[in-house]
Amino acid sequence: MRDLAGKVAVVTGAASGIGLAISRRLGEDGMRVMMADIEEPALTSSAEKLTADGIEVATAITDVSDPASVDALAAATLDRFGAVHVVCNNAGVAGGGPSWETPVSTWEWVIGVNLFGIINGIRTFVPHLIAQGSGHIVNTASVAGLLAPAWMAPYNASKHAAVAVSECLYHELATVGSPVGVSVLCPGFVKTNIAEANRNRPARFGPAPDPTLPTSQLIRDAITELISTGSDPADIAAAVRDAIVEGRFWILTHPEFGSAIVDRFTSAVEGRNPTQSALA
Repeated sequence: MRDLAGKVAVVTGAASGIGLAISRRLGEDGMRVMMADIEEPALTSSAEKLTADGIEVATAITDVSDPASVDALAAATLDRFGAVHVVCNNAGVAGGGPSWETPVSTWEWVIGVNLFGIINGIRTFVPHLIAQGSGHIVNTASVAGLLAPAWMAPYNASKHAAVAVSECLYHELATVGSPVGVSVLCPGFVKTNIAEANRNRPARFGPAPDPTLPTSQLIRDAITELISTGSDPADIAAAVRDAIVEGRFWILTHPEFGSAIVDRFTSAVEGRNPTQSALA
């Protein structure tokens, strides 16, 4: 999709972090942006900032883990802008700990947002893109979708599945002869507030695990420190924009993890036991 000006993008998780940066970057290319997020005050504030900078945006409070909410997002987008061309299934949350201690509710929440948020986005928007004969889907996974560090089983599982679903979609669209493009974003550490994701945990998933438990605090502190030294979301957004324009599937923004990814899959082919991931 070489020309973005005047076209319409939908970005989930748009109130902050990577989603906000993508909204800004695509808006700077002249796209009109439907910004979706579950966090209403932050979404409103972020949209006002982009509007002040001359970017045309609208907002929709959206719980991507709820199919009906994503359907409503699509309806709101078509009602406001009359079209959809780029869909960034970007909303994500983090949760983990020892696999044997992680409550079922945390698994359901993390997989509900990180995986079913993508599934719902595909189910809702891809038929529209196929029918109009153009468009591009960007699914946010993670380098944790290609590696498997300790203490992050729900997150890793959701991101591995995000990569698999994206690659499957890519092949399916090619098989039916659709020009709709697909990209999967697999960043490393980025300066976002994902470590505070429990602030947006819906009540139906139950209470978050006690953050004062020694293991929880240790893991959270380690992740927070790594995120604080991570990449600027604007750099990730620029890579996403380039992948859309160039029609590239893989968006790997942190080449320092490349050797670990190659070693992991080489180990599998050679039958070697896993070594500790570079993310740990």
